[in-house]
Amino acid sequence: MDLLCKICSWPACLLARLPGIGPIVKMCFTSIGQKILMALTGLALVGFLVTHLAGNLLLFKGEEQFNTYAENLHSLGGALVVAEVGLFGAFAVHMCLAISTTAMSRRARKSSYAEQQSKRDDVILGGGGASRFMLITGVLIGAFLVLHVADMKFNLRDKLGITQFEHGDEESGNLYLHVRQVLRDPVTRVVYLVALLGLGIHLSHGISSAAQTLGLHHRRWNVLIRGGGMLLAWAIALGFLSIWVLGFLK
Repeated sequence: MDLLCKICSWPACLLARLPGIGPIVKMCFTSIGQKILMALTGLALVGFLVTHLAGNLLLFKGEEQFNTYAENLHSLGGALVVAEVGLFGAFAVHMCLAISTTAMSRRARKSSYAEQQSKRDDVILGGGGASRFMLITGVLIGAFLVLHVADMKFNLRDKLGITQFEHGDEESGNLYLHVRQVLRDPVTRVVYLVALLGLGIHLSHGISSAAQTLGLHHRRWNVLIRGGGMLLAWAIALGFLSIWVLGFLK
């Protein structure tokens, strides 16, 4: 874990040496700064998931509607590339911070059990409930994203001959048929199911934890914040699972 922390910290160490932004980078990567940055990147990714889900639900409206949506999305050109790079950056930062905060939490447990108990509510990856599975569910989501991008963006498994999607791809413009083919693939079905359940667990803790980190914490509203976060988390996960079910339909 410590080795992973060192590897993840290299970009921050390099940026910290740059004049002008060095102090800002150092502030962001203090203990408190990491928690805030992790919360912000996490909520940004949640916003993306909501938008992405809304577009993908057009699959249920049929081939024409979904392909029109996909065509309009790709017509954004450079703006779409910038958005994709930004999303990748947010995910990478979020992942590195997850490793860092996990390491900090483990060091705190080793140093003092009493100290861990007193700070448990303030640590993003604290113990109890869904929080115990934040790292493993994050890894599952990461594996899912690799497969998802490989299939949906680059059609990589098909090009390498690992599998064969007979109809539709990004080059032909018929993404509806391509998505349906991918969803019918046995490997996709297993990976997507496990990862989407992991996504629900991850978000059910992550959303409310991010809100608390950003100061949305009050004795009267905590139950509502946790309940709202869990509702949103499973609404997103079940929304994507409904698309997963589409792979079983003709």
